[in-house]
Amino acid sequence: MRDIRIGAALLLTAMAAGVDRVAIADPPQATVVATGLNDPRGLAFGPKGHLYVAEAGTGGDESTVGLCDQVVPPVGPAVGGNSGRVIEIAIGSGFAVVADGLPSAAGQAAIGGDRQGVADVTFIGNHLLALVSGGGCSHGHADPAANNGIFNVTGDGVSRVADLSAWLLANPGAKGAETPRSPDYEPDGTWFSMTFEQGRLYAVEPNHGLLVSVQPQSGEVTLINDLFATLGDHTYTTLASDRGDLYVGTLGRIVFLPGVFPPVPDLGASFEAGVYRLSRNGDASLFADGLHAVVGLAFDSRHRLYALQSPIFVPGTGSLVRLGADGQWETILSGLTFPAGLTMGPDGALYFSECAFHCNAGDGRVLRVAVP
Repeated sequence: MRDIRIGAALLLTAMAAGVDRVAIADPPQATVVATGLNDPRGLAFGPKGHLYVAEAGTGGDESTVGLCDQVVPPVGPAVGGNSGRVIEIAIGSGFAVVADGLPSAAGQAAIGGDRQGVADVTFIGNHLLALVSGGGCSHGHADPAANNGIFNVTGDGVSRVADLSAWLLANPGAKGAETPRSPDYEPDGTWFSMTFEQGRLYAVEPNHGLLVSVQPQSGEVTLINDLFATLGDHTYTTLASDRGDLYVGTLGRIVFLPGVFPPVPDLGASFEAGVYRLSRNGDASLFADGLHAVVGLAFDSRHRLYALQSPIFVPGTGSLVRLGADGQWETILSGLTFPAGLTMGPDGALYFSECAFHCNAGDGRVLRVAVP
């Protein structure tokens, strides 16, 4: 078999080639709390107990070909629009849009047409922040005001805290220094997850493999770890924290069947995804492995780690698992369709988004599952 490591852009656009309409089953242990969403991604609870969800949106039709470096075929070039949103869910009472018109982008539909937009949300006190990954010139946005970044969301609208497109173009890391560059290289990045821990705001960029911290007042961006250079090309997707340490989940690698074109993944082969711990003293080490395409991490009040997996070539193969004291993963929920984003609710239940990739507009939803 041919062993190929690929980054976030190629993986997230190739994950469900040809999937246009999928049957979304209702897991018997889970409760649907919101429907009608457009590629929902990261989520977080606010101080009033309401749930906030990032939506990638539906892309658009704006092209910047000829204006800047593009995501190359077959992944790109991308086309941009302003369909990214942040929604607020009052559990049991539907949802409301609290921010819209945010940058969104869509890749080539011929291989899945992955959409990017608002990737994650988090809170610093009462202040809601949104991480945008569907912006920048390489995603079809000519106006620098639509760059990737972190945005402050208030009742008066949104304002940019940090310009992550500009920072990444100036600091592309070890992957950006490769010659030739990988065909999945994203000049503006595919920022996926952020978290606020012990007074620091962190964000991770899977395509370049960079972990950064952002100063919320000044917008200053500081590189914490070039994970691509430090730990290898594992496509670092999602962040969580526990007892002062950061944890980073990975998509891992994909093994393709030999002699088959277009490339078809061997679904029986391991993605070799895992979770890395970045301790307070700066050490980075593998914490747990044996996973498949991690897109969400969360800890409960007993410091037990949960991982949301999305083996993203086949609908209905996603799952939620928990790491046991014996180091083995226990399945909490299976049969999920393209999940992404995971958070622990104030009620002690887990909440996650589903149909986060490659579903029709409006098919996305959020589910709740109680955990023992």
